[in-house]
Amino acid sequence: MSKLSKNILYNLFGQGLILVLGFVAVKYVFKLLGADALGIIYFTATMNSVLTGILDKGIYATTVREVSAHFNDEPEYIRDLIRTGSLLMWTVYIFLGAIVYFSAPILVEYWINLDTMDPATAVCVMRILGIASLLSFPRAFYSSLICGLQRMKITNFIDVGTIGLQQFGTILILILGGNIFYVVYWFSACYGISTMAYIAISSHFFSIRSLIPKYSSGIIRRNWSFGSKMMSVSIIALIHNQAEKLMVSKMLPINVFGYYGFAYDAISKAGVITGAIAQAAFPSLSALSKKGNRISLISQYSKLQELICFVTVPIFAVIPFAALPFFTYVFNAEIARTLLLPVTFLSLGFYMNGTLNLPYKFSLAVGKPEIAVRTNIYALFIILPVTAFLIYQFGLAGAGISWVLFNLFMYVYTVPRICNECMSIPVRKWYLQVFKFYALAGLTFGLAWFVLQFLDTFSVFPITIAYIGATIIFLICSYFVISTELRKTLLTYLRI
Repeated sequence: MSKLSKNILYNLFGQGLILVLGFVAVKYVFKLLGADALGIIYFTATMNSVLTGILDKGIYATTVREVSAHFNDEPEYIRDLIRTGSLLMWTVYIFLGAIVYFSAPILVEYWINLDTMDPATAVCVMRILGIASLLSFPRAFYSSLICGLQRMKITNFIDVGTIGLQQFGTILILILGGNIFYVVYWFSACYGISTMAYIAISSHFFSIRSLIPKYSSGIIRRNWSFGSKMMSVSIIALIHNQAEKLMVSKMLPINVFGYYGFAYDAISKAGVITGAIAQAAFPSLSALSKKGNRISLISQYSKLQELICFVTVPIFAVIPFAALPFFTYVFNAEIARTLLLPVTFLSLGFYMNGTLNLPYKFSLAVGKPEIAVRTNIYALFIILPVTAFLIYQFGLAGAGISWVLFNLFMYVYTVPRICNECMSIPVRKWYLQVFKFYALAGLTFGLAWFVLQFLDTFSVFPITIAYIGATIIFLICSYFVISTELRKTLLTYLRI
C-alpha cells in the first residue's frame, strides 16, 4: 500500500473517531449546564476560529508545502523555516490572547444575547476558554511539520487521544456535579496537553534546537509571495466561513446560536473523508509538482477527485434523514424541527465545498494561491451582503442557504480558472465528473425523502429503511458511473 493510501486511511480513521467523540459531551452540557452554557462554548470556539484563522491556514499550507518538497535536500533551510515559524506562532498567540482577554466584557455586553447565564460568568468562561483554545494556533504549526513528512498516523493519534480525553473527562466532571468552570478548565488542560505532545513529536523529527524560536529574514523573503497570498486566502475565506455564525450570534439569542453552532460543527466534521483525502494528497501533489511530473500529477488528482465525489454522497445524504431523531435525542423535538431545514442546506453546502477541496489543494501545490484570493475577494462583496439579508429574513435557514450560495459562486468562478490555469483540462470535464453524482443522488436519496414526505412518516424505522435502500441503489448505480481506473483501484483494495 502506498504512503498516500496509508495517510488517507489514517486520516479517515482518526477524523472519524474525532467526529464520534465530539458528539459525546454535548448532550451532557446541554442537559446539566443549560443552553446558554452550550452557546457560550460554541461562541468562544467561533471567535477562536476567527482569530486563529487569520494566519493558521496560510502558515499551515506554506509549511506543509515546503517541508514535503525540501526536507531531504535542504535541511538547513527547513531548520530556519521551523525556527522562524515558531517565533511567529508564539508571538501571535500572546497578541491574540490579549485581544480575547480585553474584548470578552465588550462582547458579552454588546454582542451576545444571554438568557439565563450571569454576564460575569460568561466573561470569565470566554476568557479562560478563549485564551486556552488559541493554543490551536501554534499546535497547527507543529502539526503541519509532521503532515509535511506525510506522517498522518501520528497527527491522528494525538488528535483522537486528546479529543477522547477531553470528552470523557467532561462527562465525568458533569456526572460528579462539576460546574461550567470545571469544564472549561478541563478543556484548557487538554489544549495544553495536545500542544505539548506535538512539540515533543516534532523535536524527535527535527531536533530540539530547530524548535527554538529565531527570526530569519531569508525565510520571510523566500516564502513571502506564497505565504502572503495564503494569508489573504485565510483571512477572506475565514470571513465567509464564519460570517453567518457571527451574524446568527448577534441577531438571535445565544442559546439558538448554540444549537446552530453544534449542528454546523457536526456537519462540517461529516466531511472527514474529503478532509482526509485532501490533507493526505497535498504533500504528494506538491512533491509531484516540484518534480514536474505532470502526467502523474493529473492522474492522481483525477482519481482522488472522483473518489471524493463518490464516497461523500451517502455521508452527507444521511444528515437530513438523521436530523430529526438525532437532534431530538441531543436536545428535544422542537429544536430538532427548527434545525431540519438549516442542516439540510448546510449538508448540501458542505458537499459542494468538499468537491472544491482537492482542486483548491491542487492550485496551491502548483503555486497558484492567487486564484483563491481573487475568488474570496469577489465573494466578499457579492455573497456577504446576501448572507446578512437571508439571516435577517429567514433566520437559521437563511444561514444555511448562504453557505450553498457561496459554494455555488466558487463553482461558477473558481473552477474554470483552476481548470484553465492549473490543470489545463476542459472545464466541462470537471463539471461532468461532479454533476453526474448530483444527478444520481437526486434520483436515489431525493426520491427516498420524497416518499417519506408523501407518507408523512419520520420515525426511526422508516427513515432507516429509506436511507439504506437509497444507499444500496446509489452504490450499485455508481459502480457503472465511476471511471474504469477508480473501479479497478477500489476492487484491488476490497480484495485485500
